[in-house]
Amino acid sequence: MKISARDIDHLSVSHADLEGTAAKLEQLGFKLTPEGVEPRCICFQPDHDEVPNYIELLAGDTTRLALALNVAELEGEERTHAWETEDGFEVDAGVVVGESGGPLPWFAVKHETPDAFMEPEWIVHPNGALGLMAVHAVAENPKETATALKAVWGAAMEEIFDGCMMLKAGSVELLIWSPLAYQLEYKALEIMAPAELPCVVGVAIAVERTRPLQALLRANNVAFALTEGDRVLVAPEQAGGLMIEFMPQT
Repeated sequence: MKISARDIDHLSVSHADLEGTAAKLEQLGFKLTPEGVEPRCICFQPDHDEVPNYIELLAGDTTRLALALNVAELEGEERTHAWETEDGFEVDAGVVVGESGGPLPWFAVKHETPDAFMEPEWIVHPNGALGLMAVHAVAENPKETATALKAVWGAAMEEIFDGCMMLKAGSVELLIWSPLAYQLEYKALEIMAPAELPCVVGVAIAVERTRPLQALLRANNVAFALTEGDRVLVAPEQAGGLMIEFMPQT
């Protein structure tokens, strides 16, 4: 399937322990959509009104991470979700989901009601998170994987350095690392590349400042690492299998 991608509008995380993962993410200072309704979402203020910016949590047999690529036109399965805000207002979301693709797990989506993921009470987070900036993936051959995805998405491709390729169709970047480059870049976490490749491994989240975030993580007994640029790194075991990189904007 070939598409004209406008952006990566969300990351889909399937997990056997949905609510346990949601609880871990709340300990990191994220505000999620109400429990009891699937998916649970971490929503951010997007750059464009028609393209949301969020992370969704779904129940699954195993942990699986997949990219959702926003397109303007799509035929596929229609899904509806409804959440209730704190003041009792019901928010309805309609999403058309296309077929899955490879080599990295991804699927196309068309949002009928993108503003459903932009409710003010859901896009303001205790940890100061502003938005999803990038998604990290690991592949044995980053250039080969990036070239294959570029051809399908119609995205721009750039080699950042040896062992790291970038794909970009909108505001959110996809960074594809070789196993060695990934381990070296995030050595502060003593992280290992997954055995089954290629796969999505983490996200970069913009935050206002990292010092209040560090205080929040310490108060919640969440282990983290600091690295150059005042970035805060949280290991996958602290976030339901997702490595999270907080990047200060001020």
